[in-house]
Amino acid sequence: RPLRSPSRLGTSLERMLTAMADWPAPLLFGGFLAWFIGWSVLASVLVERLVDEGDQAALALAAGDLVPAIGVLFSFLTGFVISSQWSRSRSAEGLAGTEADAAVQLCLASQSPGIDGETIRHRLAAYLDLVVSADWHTLVHHSGRSHIGDRRTSDALDALERTARVEATAGDVSTAIAHDVLRAAEGIAVARRDRLNLSGHGLPAPLFILVFIAGVVLSLDAIVLSVGLDGLSGLMVGGLVVLIALDLALIVAISDPFRGPMRALPTPITVVRDDLHRGRFGALGRDDPSTT
Repeated sequence: RPLRSPSRLGTSLERMLTAMADWPAPLLFGGFLAWFIGWSVLASVLVERLVDEGDQAALALAAGDLVPAIGVLFSFLTGFVISSQWSRSRSAEGLAGTEADAAVQLCLASQSPGIDGETIRHRLAAYLDLVVSADWHTLVHHSGRSHIGDRRTSDALDALERTARVEATAGDVSTAIAHDVLRAAEGIAVARRDRLNLSGHGLPAPLFILVFIAGVVLSLDAIVLSVGLDGLSGLMVGGLVVLIALDLALIVAISDPFRGPMRALPTPITVVRDDLHRGRFGALGRDDPSTT
């Protein structure tokens, strides 16, 4: 039983981080700013009142030795985390674009001779409708099982792939056209699988806690270092505290590629879906029970 406590603690921390990632941007950044400024002012007042003037100089000297090392550590950690999480966010947007591109390729291939394009486009439109309305909702609101995806969307994708295989293997379809249809259908399936694999794996809570502690310690050292100095030095320390708070808020904002104020959106997929329903790629057929 004791061995399970770290796992439970880690799960609780990840849930807390996930909850904060869902905050609106003004609340998230404003909350970090208010919290850091509040306790920094309190810490500065306590140091001035509780530490003798003679000891303040020695304390400031010790803090001055620590500030460069902790500053480098904090800069390295925040740079690494922001870079990696930003890359994941851009990857999520890229996967949405890849899925949309594969859908367009299938639309174009469905216009080829010998292909029942209306049926393929109908199945594709049904799938894209569910991606936007249900599958993406699962990525945002069900991070614990988002790698599974929405079941109805999976069924719609299966139906689309079966229809593509049936049409590609028809006797009057050329090899080149069959290859285009199958490659486009496979591209949609692979892009969705990659998108689901990327979801549900946000920023590890222990890593964020390490960055957070480094930021707090750096702020404390800077506050101790500035005690007894002039107003300009206090202003510089205040700017450092604000920068640390904004860095941590940014890390939370991009901690999950499908959550938070900077999350990836299914905009490319929505555009292709709307073009399908407007008939840009041709008419949409109806359900054929033989391919269900």
